[in-house]
Amino acid sequence: MRLYCLSDDPNLPCFILTVYGRSILLDFPLPIDHLLDYLPIPSPGCVNRFSSLPKYKLLSHNKENNLPQQIDELRILHNQLFVYSPIEFYTLDSSQYDFSLIDIILISNYDTLLALPYLFKKYENLNAQIYLTEPSYRFGQQLMYEIVSYVEQQSKMIQTNDEWKYDPDIFDSIEEQQKEKKLKLFSHAQKLMSCYSIENVDKCLSHVTVVHFNEQIDLYSSIRASAISSGYCLGSCNWQLDINVNHNQTSKIETSSSQSNLTRFIYMSSSTTLETYSTKFSYDSFLNCDYLLLSNLCHLSSMDASINATELTAKIENILNDHGSVLIPCSSTGLIYDMFEFLTKYFEQINLLNIHMYFISPISNANLAISNAMSEWVTEQRQTASFSGTPPFKHNELIKSKCLITIPSDRLDDTETLINFEQPSIIFTGHLSLRFGPVVQLIEKMKTSSSNGIIFIDNQYSYVDALKPYQPINMKCFYLPIDTRLNFSQVNILLNEKIRPKNLIVHEQYLNDIVKNDKINILSYRKYDNIKLPSINRYFINGQLNIKSDIKPKLIPTSNLAIASIHGHLDMCDYVYDINELDNENSKQNNLITYGKIDIDKFLVNLSKSGIFGLEVKQLNEYDNDLNDNEQSNRSVEITYNQGAAKIIVRSKQTDIECNDPPLMNKIRDALLMDNIGTL
Repeated sequence: MRLYCLSDDPNLPCFILTVYGRSILLDFPLPIDHLLDYLPIPSPGCVNRFSSLPKYKLLSHNKENNLPQQIDELRILHNQLFVYSPIEFYTLDSSQYDFSLIDIILISNYDTLLALPYLFKKYENLNAQIYLTEPSYRFGQQLMYEIVSYVEQQSKMIQTNDEWKYDPDIFDSIEEQQKEKKLKLFSHAQKLMSCYSIENVDKCLSHVTVVHFNEQIDLYSSIRASAISSGYCLGSCNWQLDINVNHNQTSKIETSSSQSNLTRFIYMSSSTTLETYSTKFSYDSFLNCDYLLLSNLCHLSSMDASINATELTAKIENILNDHGSVLIPCSSTGLIYDMFEFLTKYFEQINLLNIHMYFISPISNANLAISNAMSEWVTEQRQTASFSGTPPFKHNELIKSKCLITIPSDRLDDTETLINFEQPSIIFTGHLSLRFGPVVQLIEKMKTSSSNGIIFIDNQYSYVDALKPYQPINMKCFYLPIDTRLNFSQVNILLNEKIRPKNLIVHEQYLNDIVKNDKINILSYRKYDNIKLPSINRYFINGQLNIKSDIKPKLIPTSNLAIASIHGHLDMCDYVYDINELDNENSKQNNLITYGKIDIDKFLVNLSKSGIFGLEVKQLNEYDNDLNDNEQSNRSVEITYNQGAAKIIVRSKQTDIECNDPPLMNKIRDALLMDNIGTL
């Protein structure tokens, strides 16, 4: 197995896992780290003060012509360079890999599929099947529709020429002039693409297969996948892959087969142990897994979501008491559902009545309707309530009482009364970057009053950089990020005390924060690394066993096992094993069987009884992941007789005897079986 890493940001996970020549894409999110390099563009009908900013003048990079060169798409504001054009995006696919060869795409949550339309547009022969949960599918679809809507509105406001992006000499000259003020966007400029269309979204989603939590999906004959709840948001999951290590073209993973045949690979993305509205985080099946790929942790290790939530309510109360309104830039799904219920409950407690909450997005009504149709994916308590006809969320109740007002319009022009909200009020809208969407004109309207406030609850962007184009600002600004994802303290407890994977795979940025453990092999990666995963040895053969003879098992009380001895003729073909009865007298002999664990002390005594003395005994430093700490002391022992005339290695799962003297070999064998043999 090999793991190809496509992202240099551990919180923007994207991997290709290759198994037996098959390629599995793990998430394909849309990078948005470059958006702050753009100027905000309001919706059509609004005053666009950014259009009159001075255009960037560049001293010609042609030495024969020293005349200034003007680039219309680059503007100067507050002595800083910005891009003035509709938002464009880049993707994480690489020319080093042929993405048309991808067979399967596994999606963790609705945030990690937003770039998929680009993939299916770029690689026309791509026919991969996308596996994800229903909430990830429904909300992901709406979020992509929202992006399309916002960028289309921008395109109606400005027309640009993007030829400048494809001249590398221009970037060299800009860097020389700007010194340390280089835009992050420049490193991706030639990869930038205009936003995909609704048709691209629908074409991509035609490849979707919706799955349930814990449903077992046979990706191939030798690979089975399961989506396990991660607790982070509705439908978010971690992926568990059970891989047949004895793969051949006809072998299948049988439900009844011994689990010892399988290698377990866990892809663990955004997860939380906090109690939210989503189905709780489940990791029981991850214990002692062979590989754990860890990504998307909360990078604010000192942050306490509950403390910030308490401080958030205090800030909101102060602004409202000052007769101001609160603007909260946020995503159109996810944390916003917690905010509606949390704030409503808080206002009731402090008797702060007649406070209106506004939810502004082209997908506001659709997302609220979808969330209330997802009763399968919420906590057990909410599921129980939904069986009696109570919706999982209180959106409908809040809308009926006019505590929550949805505005599905993606535009708020200056002639509409929608911009004049009842004050005091709380307004939830996007985009988080403050570069497009209704938030642009709302900041322009609200920033002049010191009674108003803007509160940043997301930590994807620097709020200082996000607000730069809007300066000067009189309204209050607060940064109170609420991130429920696992932090390093929590994940270290999980890894070392509970999950204890054999191999842990993390981004190199995580290495200093992950507590090292001798029992866990840690592999690190960076962008474009192609890692060969350590092979896992298995001592059993996978397949289908058909026994065509009577079985009379014997119960071993001390080990709570039933053991049977079978005599027959073994036929094997394509990992299907048939044991047929023998019609001869040999079948009537006593059925002697071996069972139990080797007791080293008794074994040494039995060797002495057999006349084998002068043994050298030493323990081997071989760690066995299948044993607990108390059993490790007796895990592997090497016994040597007569300067190597015979060597016996006793391990937890097998015993090896190396000896060239047949009579001596038989003595050792009999001593070994003396206390571990019986008759059925």
